[in-house]
Amino acid sequence: MMNAQTTKIALLLAASAVTMALTGCGGSDGNDGNPGEPGGEPAPAIQTLNFTFDKSVVTNGVPSVEFTVTNEDDLPVVGLQKMRFAAAQLIPQGATGAGNASQWQYFGDETCDVAATCPGTFVDKKNGHYSYTFNMNLTANAKITYNDQLAQRVLIRAYNTPLPDGTQVPNSNAFVDFTADTGAAPTYSRKIVATESCNTCHQDLANVKHGGAYSDVNYCATCHTAGKVGVGKEFNVLVHAKHKDLTLGSLESCQSCHAANDAAPDWGNWSRIPTAATCGSCHSTVDFAAGKGHSQQLDNSNCIACHNSDWTAELHTGKTADKKAVIAQLGMQATLVGQTDDTAVLTVSILDKDGNAIDAATVQDKIKRLETVTNVGPNFPIMGYNKSPGSGAAKIAKDLVKDGALQDGVTLVDGKMVFTTPALPFGAGDTDTAFTFIGLEMCSTGTSLTACTVDSATTSMKAELAFGTKSGNAPSMRHVNSVNFSTCQGCHSDTFEIHKGHHSGFVMTEQVSHAKDANGKAIVGVDGCVACHTPDGTYASGANKGAFEMKLHVIHGEQGVIKECTQCHNDFNLDAFKVKGALATSAGKYTTPITATCTSCHAPESIGHGLENMGAIVNGDYVQANQAAQSETCFYCHKPTPTDHTQVKM
Repeated sequence: MMNAQTTKIALLLAASAVTMALTGCGGSDGNDGNPGEPGGEPAPAIQTLNFTFDKSVVTNGVPSVEFTVTNEDDLPVVGLQKMRFAAAQLIPQGATGAGNASQWQYFGDETCDVAATCPGTFVDKKNGHYSYTFNMNLTANAKITYNDQLAQRVLIRAYNTPLPDGTQVPNSNAFVDFTADTGAAPTYSRKIVATESCNTCHQDLANVKHGGAYSDVNYCATCHTAGKVGVGKEFNVLVHAKHKDLTLGSLESCQSCHAANDAAPDWGNWSRIPTAATCGSCHSTVDFAAGKGHSQQLDNSNCIACHNSDWTAELHTGKTADKKAVIAQLGMQATLVGQTDDTAVLTVSILDKDGNAIDAATVQDKIKRLETVTNVGPNFPIMGYNKSPGSGAAKIAKDLVKDGALQDGVTLVDGKMVFTTPALPFGAGDTDTAFTFIGLEMCSTGTSLTACTVDSATTSMKAELAFGTKSGNAPSMRHVNSVNFSTCQGCHSDTFEIHKGHHSGFVMTEQVSHAKDANGKAIVGVDGCVACHTPDGTYASGANKGAFEMKLHVIHGEQGVIKECTQCHNDFNLDAFKVKGALATSAGKYTTPITATCTSCHAPESIGHGLENMGAIVNGDYVQANQAAQSETCFYCHKPTPTDHTQVKM
């Protein structure tokens, strides 16, 4: 879905005679149109509605707009059936009192349904051009005083009502800001966040609320205003309150949302115009009026006197900036070599900011924790978090350094840390390969690494991933083309410290990469996570669906942010199931792998046919489920993709 304020129209294409059937034309072949403007054949298929506003004015208090609608190929869209038109005006910064931010005033809206009723005058010119004149007169509003000197806004919600011939159209939003008399662009605006920033996490803002109706954050900001919604539901309050308690690294910096963008020319307002309402929506324990947690402030007039823009920006982005500066100072490089006695020798080097190995002893006192987790079989690990019923072995978790001290069994050799694992359950094929996931946590103050004390602040550093074989052959490696960690960073930030607290924290960067994409760029995979998130589950042995194939679905489903597979997946890599066994889906119970993965999002009874009839074992015993692991027939009919996981081969 795409929402546009303006669009480039392919004039020549739209005006030329094009040889296509009239399928999707909305019941008319359209007028010829003006020279150089949309006309001729209407759009035969519509994935996107693009709006261009041609004229917008307020005449004697009545708003009217003329606009053009095209599809993704810049072909005119004819026959739109239902739209909602809304009108608002923008009070400038400071107009309602010193220090106050600009504020939208929402006059109201009118829904025009061609097949039913239309309050105003709606004209479809049958060539992609439309016009609408409101029924409401802004001067008659009892709550808002219309001012023709203020910036005016008209918003459109185009419903997904099919065209008369059945052609489907998407829900879409558009808006235009203008001066009342001439329709020229206003001299001021309130566009603080771009929809693009929201979609970094939400993918499509329309999926968040209101049944998919509103996909442009400007619509949200214009509607959620004082007088239109209740106290606490104003957009500048609501949006912060909803996000402040989410444990997402990206929200540590205000600029994760308030970022420079052509669609958000006022993005800097967050630090430039502090107000009690906006600041209090995050700093919710502060009562400015009562003087609780802050000196008493009865209005916004004195805020900027102390909270100047530069200081505010530094204070609210400094944590992320400091973290990045610390992370950049050190790296790791590790090797893992299998031995004839089934042990493996792990060697870890500490690297400086330029990638050169340094003597680990020179920074040892600054290391809070250097943690390693070793498992066998990257594609389907055979060591459980607890002992696996199959191999009888659990992952090898070993700290090489803790609180600045080398741990038992760890030695420094030529400035490198060396540890020999206990015997590993090496075997043939994938189990000839062992792998170690490594986390490093450093003591830090501001941007500096410091010697560790009991109460030291810490920063998780770049994680490392090492592979090694007993045979000496090239190691096998798990696929990384299903989810790229860059999609995780979109919500969690590029300084996301995975599992910091219980673990040292793992910051995923190119340091863990072992594959490149089609453009030669290193892929930051998430395959190191399976060292702990094993097929046998994690600490609860399956009771929390801890296997990697399920855990991410479960945890993100609980958050309610992830609603589409494409938000994380660029591929499903169905072939990966060919090397998987059963997954622990409850304590001591196992399910065949395809079914286990699908039911981490979908309840088994919702799938619509008997799973056992498709070769699945659901919550069976370990041996039974593993024997059936390659007998599932799901993919005989189903061909799921990230864009359509319900797709079948028919």
